[in-house]
This record gives sequence, structure tokens and C-alpha cells, in this order.
Amino acid sequence: MPSARGWVNPVLWVVALVLINALWSNVSRQQAPNEVNGLDRFEPFRTVTVASVFGSENALPATFSAEFTSTSLEQANVSFAIKKDNASVVHTWSGFLTDTPPVWEGTLAPGTYTVVTEVEQGVDVEQVLMLEPFDAIRIQGHAVLSVLLVVLAFAEQGIRAFIAARTPPADRQPKEVAPFKRPSFSQEEEHLLDAEASPWRSPRTPLEEIGK
Repeated sequence: MPSARGWVNPVLWVVALVLINALWSNVSRQQAPNEVNGLDRFEPFRTVTVASVFGSENALPATFSAEFTSTSLEQANVSFAIKKDNASVVHTWSGFLTDTPPVWEGTLAPGTYTVVTEVEQGVDVEQVLMLEPFDAIRIQGHAVLSVLLVVLAFAEQGIRAFIAARTPPADRQPKEVAPFKRPSFSQEEEHLLDAEASPWRSPRTPLEEIGK
């Protein structure tokens, strides 16, 4: 049994290491939506701030989708552009109302971005920027979680060893003595005691009394 226990514990820690890294991998790929323009709120110049995560300057995976619709126009010119610091162009597209804008996929470094949208009167705009904020620290997260789990494993072993050292072995523990336990006698002694206690024992002779 102790040898089996020695194999099970390391295997459990390895499984925990795999699970926690798999969970972090899924979390780091979660997307956070940022609505740039909506049906009830439209601005031709919209500022979006991409913040750094825990001080990391790594670029974040991003996707930008746009949709143009109208209830009064059958055709119109539409366009938009994404600019960093309102200067360098990251992505741009122009077309007609009936066209379907492609979804842009790329990376955005931490900083300030401006979405410039040009549409005719009567055109509704929906634009959404999706970011994966934790992907910037994905590798660091794997390293930190793995190290913390290894430290926890060694700490658990140390606590077990400390408790085992403080606990006395079973053979050194004081044995309980029953307060009313009958003393043990040999068969010959028990036979003599029974004969002495019997009410039908033969009377003792004077010589036996003197010898007693």
C-alpha cells in the first residue's frame, strides 16, 4: 500500500499541472468585445484605447467587423479606416452599401487607435473590435502557474514529512491498562484458587493450618 501511494501522488500532481495549463490556455484565448459604433450611437471618429496587460507591451490579437445597413437607401458609398495615434493606417476598406466588408484579423500593440467611418445620411453602422487581452501574457501565465504548482507540491510533501516527524510511532504510544482487568494465573494456580473458594472443600487438619 505505501508503494502504491508513492506512485499515485506524483501522478495526481502531473494531472493537475496539465489541467491548470489547459484551463489557462482556454482563458488566454477568450475574446473581449468592444463596440465601436452601434445602431443607436454613431460617431464618424471613434477613439479606442488598447491597454497593456500587467505592463506587457506585447501586441494583442484582434478582429474588426463592420456591417452597413439602411431602411431608406438601396445603395450608398461606405468606408472606414483604423489608424494608430490618428496617423499610421492599420486597416482600411471602402465599398458600397450592398457589399459585405471582410472581417479584419491582426494584432494591435497597446496604444490609442481611431476608427474613421464615412457613410451617407440614412446608413446605419455596426462595428465591433474583439481583443484577446490575456494572450499577451499567455506564455508568462503558463510559466507562473507551473512554478506555483511545483512549489505547492514540494510544500505539501514538506508538511507531510513534518507531521510524520512530530507523530510518535505506534509501538511507542502508551498502552491502556484496564482498571478492573482480572489478573492472569496459570492453570495450576487457578485450580488451587477454585478449590480454596469452593464451599464443599474438605476441612483442614491442624497440621495444614499450621503449614499455611
